[in-house]
Amino acid sequence: MWTPDALARAMVRLREGGAALRALPAEALLDAWAATVEAFRDPASPERRELDPYLARLCRLSPEGLAAGLEAVLGGVRREPAAALFAEAEGRNAPEEPVFVVLASNLPALAVQPLLPALALRRPVLFKTPSSEPLFTRAFLTGLIRREPRLDGSLASMTWPGGAARLEAPVLAAAGTVLAYGDAPALADLERRAPGKVIGYGPKTSLAVVGREIDPGGLADVAEGLARDVALFDQRGCLSVAAVYTAGDAEALASHLESSLDALARLWPPGPADPAVQATVQQIRLEAEMRGLRPPRLPLSAGTVLVDPDPTFRPSPGLRTVRIHPLPDLERLPALLAPWRGRLQGAALAGEDAWKLGPELGDLGVSRCAAPGDLQSPDARWHNGGIDPLEVLGLSQDSLSPRGERGLGSNSPSPGRV
Repeated sequence: MWTPDALARAMVRLREGGAALRALPAEALLDAWAATVEAFRDPASPERRELDPYLARLCRLSPEGLAAGLEAVLGGVRREPAAALFAEAEGRNAPEEPVFVVLASNLPALAVQPLLPALALRRPVLFKTPSSEPLFTRAFLTGLIRREPRLDGSLASMTWPGGAARLEAPVLAAAGTVLAYGDAPALADLERRAPGKVIGYGPKTSLAVVGREIDPGGLADVAEGLARDVALFDQRGCLSVAAVYTAGDAEALASHLESSLDALARLWPPGPADPAVQATVQQIRLEAEMRGLRPPRLPLSAGTVLVDPDPTFRPSPGLRTVRIHPLPDLERLPALLAPWRGRLQGAALAGEDAWKLGPELGDLGVSRCAAPGDLQSPDARWHNGGIDPLEVLGLSQDSLSPRGERGLGSNSPSPGRV
């Protein structure tokens, strides 16, 4: 049970520990980082053998689904992409105040994404982990400090009830930057209590676009990639595909996608399903039947693929549920997606016509475009939500407006806003 005084002392310790962090040679830090990442990528490592049974249960993923998710996240922060980020950070001056990171519980290993740029800029970090999953961050930091003891004192992971204003007051006062993952009300509450400090990563969703030029032979490969982008993390990530727009044969794509999801249901069995989500997906299936749409052909647990002529974008309720929308003229898509401006994260694109939409999708807030199958595997240089982590972590509080915004171009997403 933490107290305000205990958290205030922890922030003082972190700031003092930052001196050793700033003196740490880049190569030593990179060596420790790379070794720790490789240990946590290896399911046979002592760290993973100890962690996995508990982590799978807390994250509501099957062991196989957890392994696939950890590989997707950790593969993007291995030595090579981490070294590229370190090189980009070299020579930048950053504030000495600690970074306070508020994590969400929808994805395992999320902590490595904000931790790496903070280390590259030599800023101490306090993580507030969700009570539903406090294990991974603590285990990763422990492994990192064991490999590089000079990091001790500059990194910490703690858990307490979210929104506890009195408890969090000394943390928010001492932090130079607050990186927060969560829903809109939680982010707004943090912004109110720490004006000018909060960089918010709110809830977002993703989609796919398949051009007409994808031939029947290539459609199976596209569907295999899309199935991966749907099934990873049991469709709970901001880069999880919720809908597919195609100018080609939607029925054929649906058949291929069902086959691929069926195969992945055996390779990555879904985790325990929330009864409320199951009921929602069952209702969607019944609604499709009443509308005379192509009936889903998979068990509920394996996924639901609908071919929906209504092009309106709707987020997925989960359980690997995806709508395929036939759209003969893909140039109409940006206008159809306009109501979702700022709430879209990624797009899996297949075919030249699909890739031509990249700039317009970027104007809507899409921060990652990738080939099907690669969408959920960004590396350390990805700007989540269009936010450059090195830029925002390198800014002092005085460089931000009272709402946590920077002086950016009109097409650049502003941190601190959902």
